[in-house]
Amino acid sequence: MFDDWISAPAVALAVAYSWLSHNLGAPFAAFAKDFQFAAILTVTLIFILVSLFIMLRQAKRKLPKSYVVEIIDVYGATVSIDGVRQVFRTYDAAESYARMYRQNFSHYRFKVVGSQKAIP
Repeated sequence: MFDDWISAPAVALAVAYSWLSHNLGAPFAAFAKDFQFAAILTVTLIFILVSLFIMLRQAKRKLPKSYVVEIIDVYGATVSIDGVRQVFRTYDAAESYARMYRQNFSHYRFKVVGSQKAIP
């Protein structure tokens, strides 16, 4: 009988420990594993986004500030024609005008070139 009194708290402690381990320890360990995965994924995404932002900022600095339509005559010399706009802010506008000039002035070649000079 005395052994039952001594072993009862040990058995109760073992049951409580196994219940706590099963109901609190295992879910907490699974949550910690998922949280670790989420933290690593978040840090990786932040690293990729910051790297992309820095890369795009560096590329934007290297882009031309304006575009110039160079006019080349049949001898290969660069010329300027009165009334022909040559400096543009965007590439699309410069290319569009160059195509129009090619149709109107067939004996000249028109080439779009980037320029680091800003348009005033």
